[in-house]
Amino acid sequence: MKLRTTFVSLLAASLLAACAGKDYEKIPQGVVVKLSPKEAGAAQQVRLEVMGEKIIRVSATPEKRFSSAESLIIVPQEERQTPFSVAEGEGTVTLKTAAITATVDKTTGQVSFADAQGNAILAEDAEGRSFTPITVEGTRAYSVRQVFQSPADEAFYGLGQHQADEFNYKGKNEELFQY
Repeated sequence: MKLRTTFVSLLAASLLAACAGKDYEKIPQGVVVKLSPKEAGAAQQVRLEVMGEKIIRVSATPEKRFSSAESLIIVPQEERQTPFSVAEGEGTVTLKTAAITATVDKTTGQVSFADAQGNAILAEDAEGRSFTPITVEGTRAYSVRQVFQSPADEAFYGLGQHQADEFNYKGKNEELFQY
């Protein structure tokens, strides 16, 4: 009888552990981190996809799953798999290539990047990402706000140069529109 009770206890514990699930899912090109947002307008998932040794595509959604629509931004590339590893730490999930490390905070979804030596490259500001629901021509969408902790020597060029004699947009507010 004692053996049977022990077996049933072990089986129950394994089922509970299996049902609890992980806070992340490793996918062929990266990792999806599942969050538990505490307020509306926060991300429910953050996805890191390895595009190359020094390029990690980050996407987030306030929905329960990512859109299955094909990206209008990413041009399909020939299939090249860049080696990477995924590790879970105390409150974080880390994706690492030979050249870069991306870390996601499992509570906030905040993403930070470091080089191979561990030097900080870029990090989202605390509470620096929000999604506000909008409707455009009858289609539900989100207005997204994103803020980063920017290194002092960083500069932003391009953005369809306006006629304001501004070339470095760092520290400037600029509205960007797509038609």
